[in-house]
Parts: sequence; C-alpha cells; structure tokens
Amino acid sequence: MSEAKPVRCQKCGKLLSYVTVLAKGLRFQQPLKDVEIIAICMDCTQKK
Repeated sequence: MSEAKPVRCQKCGKLLSYVTVLAKGLRFQQPLKDVEIIAICMDCTQKK
C-alpha cells in the first residue's frame, strides 16, 4: 500500500488533507502512478 501524502492548496499552500490513492482490483490493491490531484482551498475558491 501507498503512504498518505499531504495535499496543499495550489494557490496559497495551505495544508488541506492527506490522500492515499489506490487501484482496486478483484484480489489486489496497488498504488497508482502518474495521478495528479488539483487542490484549491475554500478561501482561494471564493476570492475573485
């Protein structure tokens, strides 16, 4: 299994959460490679 990775806002750098992404098959779980997570906090979303 993969370890949880910290996810930060891409605009201000604020820590949002820890995420682990796994592929699920019938009898196995393995870490996914080359997955991009786009994260923006609520404060940056509401700024115009």
